[in-house]
Amino acid sequence: MCYNISNTVKEEKTLEKRLAASYPKKLGQLSILYSVSGFTHPELPILTQDTPNEFQLYSWGLIPRWTPNADLAVTFANNNLNAKSETIFEKRSFAEPIQKSRCLVPITGFFEWREVNRIKYPYYIKMKDNEIFCLAGICDTWMNKTTGEVLNSFTVVTTEANALMAKIHNIKLRMPVILPQDAEKKWLAPNLTALEIKKLMTPLDDRLMEAYTISKRITSRSENPNVPETIERMEYPELSFMDALGLF
Repeated sequence: MCYNISNTVKEEKTLEKRLAASYPKKLGQLSILYSVSGFTHPELPILTQDTPNEFQLYSWGLIPRWTPNADLAVTFANNNLNAKSETIFEKRSFAEPIQKSRCLVPITGFFEWREVNRIKYPYYIKMKDNEIFCLAGICDTWMNKTTGEVLNSFTVVTTEANALMAKIHNIKLRMPVILPQDAEKKWLAPNLTALEIKKLMTPLDDRLMEAYTISKRITSRSENPNVPETIERMEYPELSFMDALGLF
């Protein structure tokens, strides 16, 4: 699954250049995120099918447009951080957005945990060559009929793990759908068939990816995880020893 990401882009121009899209001043200054959890429902800059050339801020945790009340909206936001590619066309929350409201979620890295001997070790995963890469997402817009508030939200599409991610996310064997750069605009293209969409929701070649262990600060209840130290390498001798022996 994918519940924690980083986006350490420091300037809007860098994001604009990479995605060939404008970052409106009305969105405010781009927030630097060394680590953020989807369960806090951060507003992140994304590109949608409707506005593929201009970034918008959407909240992480998809709330379907037909959601009847605020209580259920909160439930959906917490439950819809990810959408499984294998069932995305069948789930009521995702069936329409996957066909009409796909989006790109640019990030610089994400986090997963590897379980060995009942101990969980955090990893930071990024691309080898590109600082910014895009996760495949779908989005929707919900209006609170009581208050009139309009909330734009998205979810990250996931797929089966590639070889690298299977070693790290070794319990659930999942990973986010990372789109190759030459497939990003196609993900936003209108009128794609279900088969064309499915062909894009596949595991990325793990040779393009890099992963390393980090400190457990990311799960600390007393330390702020949104600092540069969170994504710094940290070795675990016991883990390195077991890997050297090929035990896991």
